[in-house]
Amino acid sequence: MYFTAVLLAGVLAKLGHAAYHLQDDYSGTNFFNRFNFDTFDDPTHGYVNYVDQATANSQGLLRTSDGQVTFGVDHTNIASGRGRTSIRLTSKAQYTRGLVVVDLAHMPGSICGTWPAFWMTGPNWPNSGEIDIIEGVNTGSQNQITMHTGPGCTLAGSSCEGGLGCHIKPPGSNNYGTNFNNAGGGVYAMEWTSGYINVWFWPRGGIPGDVLGANPSPSTWGAATASFVGGDNCNIDQHFQNNNIVFTTTFCDDWAGNVWGQDGTCSALGGSCQEYVQNHPEAFAEAYWTVNSLKVYTSDYDAPSANLANISIVAREVEEGKPVLQDTLGAAVSPAGDGSTEAQRTRKVSRHLYRHAHHLHRS
Repeated sequence: MYFTAVLLAGVLAKLGHAAYHLQDDYSGTNFFNRFNFDTFDDPTHGYVNYVDQATANSQGLLRTSDGQVTFGVDHTNIASGRGRTSIRLTSKAQYTRGLVVVDLAHMPGSICGTWPAFWMTGPNWPNSGEIDIIEGVNTGSQNQITMHTGPGCTLAGSSCEGGLGCHIKPPGSNNYGTNFNNAGGGVYAMEWTSGYINVWFWPRGGIPGDVLGANPSPSTWGAATASFVGGDNCNIDQHFQNNNIVFTTTFCDDWAGNVWGQDGTCSALGGSCQEYVQNHPEAFAEAYWTVNSLKVYTSDYDAPSANLANISIVAREVEEGKPVLQDTLGAAVSPAGDGSTEAQRTRKVSRHLYRHAHHLHRS
């Protein structure tokens, strides 16, 4: 199966050369117009009071200045009722596949009781998938990139079903929370195709030149920080679709609250998570997001997962020494076409696959 994996990796890399162009720009004064302010009770059972835009504005929880967008939580008042006042943003637009790039100057710090997240999710959770690009809890210093799906999807060696999902923790300690902020922030990019979901992180000063440009090219960025490759183990198109972009900062919920006692710093504060969040507003002065830019790009080409499944069949046949005709291989990779740009592109990929397969088989 090693040959099959190598061949598929080569094909996926070739498919990754899709040309991306801007679809939606959330940056600057346009930012809040593209989001809904959710005010429902927190689905993760947090001690949080999500408020509408007018309330958030009147309480000084959001602002736009010099192209930067900042929004945070109440850090001056004792909390009551549903909990500490915060903002939950859900994009009005939904996305299936594409490239999301966010440049953050600041994210909520590593603060006891908090669970900040930048993520995507669809209707009928978890059956439309959830892509957690940034999340962590309490005093954590390391991001946790997580996928959640319905049954039947295994990525990165783990089942992604339900609340636990399947996750990858990127190396280093400057990719989340207080350390991220002290380093000047950075950029996260998430590429979602029919074959894989990849996430990259770059600290300030290490961002490739095209990442924030008009036509970013993930194929030139090197290995992803976290890579979730589909195939027989998970049909990406079936498990991920129609996702909204979401920003949240909640408190003492199903994650931060449940692991409160496992965090030595937090448990040493005494009392429960809710008691601390309720009575110590000053602790949450750094629980805010500052967004330099947020852009969504779409691709001219994205191979349907059915064709990727056909590629894997062809790869296995080559590995077993069976003859594979280039015309047959082209049909496996290429959808029916009439000379369109997409058909031309898939034929090019099929020729690459044919040459790559027989070169590896002879070696």
